[in-house]
Amino acid sequence: MQPILLCMGMNPNQLMRVYFDAAALGVRVKAVGESDWGQTIGALCGLEPMNPAPQKASVDEAMIVMAFFDDALTDRMLRTLRESGQGVRLKAVLTPTNRHWTCGQLYRQLSQEAARMGK
Repeated sequence: MQPILLCMGMNPNQLMRVYFDAAALGVRVKAVGESDWGQTIGALCGLEPMNPAPQKASVDEAMIVMAFFDDALTDRMLRTLRESGQGVRLKAVLTPTNRHWTCGQLYRQLSQEAARMGK
């Protein structure tokens, strides 16, 4: 499958720059709007149907999920975002576990991990 970068909680200027950076690497960007934050990560990546009535979810800062990336592309994507000033604190790769989580659940998990690492 083509690599997909899910982007949540980004302002329009940041999102535009991420689109530009990702396109240079052949990565498709999917901006996930607030109305879809309750969808599962797997549904947003096209692995399962979208829920017609997703649960409410909250994402309070920018977050990205890299789906269908190999290790080299993951490294290049993160380096490119960092070098262009678009580095994101909360980032994940699609896994068999998190594909079943909503954006809100993933956000809470990543926020907790970032807080633990910051101590």
